[in-house]
Amino acid sequence: MQTAIHAAPDGAVMSSEGWAVRFVTPDLLEYQHGRVACLVNVGYSLEHQACEIFASESTSMLAPRLREHLLLAATLLKGRYVVV
Repeated sequence: MQTAIHAAPDGAVMSSEGWAVRFVTPDLLEYQHGRVACLVNVGYSLEHQACEIFASESTSMLAPRLREHLLLAATLLKGRYVVV
């Protein structure tokens, strides 16, 4: 079964698997999946001419699919985003 994702009116991205990504500030995202939540930094890259979402490997124990979920969410965020 493929994950269905949609953008909420407030700009959050939500999935049929129960995870969500939303901006806390323009340079900080909150990722939440069940009882797990973490903050993810966002910065602008002149090289990529896009906002970079920094998927930290340090969260892999708590959120093993964080990078995959951020890649999906990036497709629905307003603007150009890449996950690094």
